[in-house]
Formats: sequence, structure tokens, C-alpha cells
Amino acid sequence: MTSNATVSTAPTTAPAAGEHGLVLDERRAQLVKNVQDLFSSKPRLEIFEQDWKKDAVFEDPICIAKGDKEYMAQWYGMPKAFPQSETLSWKVLKNEPGLIEYEQVQKYTVAGIHTVKEIKSLVHIELDPTDNKITRFEDRWNSKEMKSGWLGSKLRSFNGRFMPSLISVPKPESKL
Repeated sequence: MTSNATVSTAPTTAPAAGEHGLVLDERRAQLVKNVQDLFSSKPRLEIFEQDWKKDAVFEDPICIAKGDKEYMAQWYGMPKAFPQSETLSWKVLKNEPGLIEYEQVQKYTVAGIHTVKEIKSLVHIELDPTDNKITRFEDRWNSKEMKSGWLGSKLRSFNGRFMPSLISVPKPESKL
């Protein structure tokens, strides 16, 4: 008996149940797949329309982005900073009402200098329980909580507000 099944760690299809840690329902599996596309420098408007609240907050060690104008600029800036980005591994650790957490190892190639950097992260995703859309998103490098010092928070917030002036984000097509 032969099998045509293949196993891949690349985020090209929604993850199968149990393949990468805790089991996710179809909607949450698609959300994680979409997030992995963002991490892989493949932003699409449909991801934000389907999965993100307009007033969601995105946070990582270098940025605090509040609202769709700011967080979309962060994700659309990824291909410019990291033209190649690949999820090497990931595992769902928490699947609770209003929360998904998973750890991942991401390989980034830095634009211009072609340096390759692997970053292990804990991805913390808070969801609106009524529609399972992202309300808060944290990319915790090396699984560390975000620092809350005054100066660091101010610089990270400035980055979030400034990035939209540098990065152009596609606009949704108007429906007539």
C-alpha cells in the first residue's frame, strides 16, 4: 500500500490536527497559518480583514503598533527588511477561549547584507471570543515578556506610529 501524503513544516496549508502541538479547530488553524504567512513576509489584505480587529495591538521588542494603520505597516514592512523568511518549526502550547500561544523558530534573511538570523519566539495571540479575531498580538523573542520601561515603551510606540509614513499598505478594493 502506498501513500501520497506528504508532511511539510512550511505554512502552505492550514495545519492538521495534532501535527504541531495542541489541536486547533479549522478556524484557529487557518488563523495560525495566516499568521505564519505574515511572519514569512507574505502579507495579504485578506489576512487582516479575516483575522484582525481594526483596533488590535501588535507588540514585539522593537515596536508597539496600535490600530490597523500601524500594525499593517509593520507586516508590510517585513518583505523590505527580510525578503526571505521561513518558519522552521512551531508548536501550539495554549488553545483556550480568547487565546492561542505557540512557539516558533523563524529564519530571517536580512535585506542588503544577506545575513541569516534565527529567532525563537513565543507568539501570544489574544482573540475576541465572539468572532475569534485578533485583539492583541505579541511576538515575544526568546519567550521573554515585553519590557515595560518608560523609555523603551516610548521608543517602541514611536516606531509603531512612524512606520506607516515609510511603508505603503495596499487599500481594499472598493465595492460598488
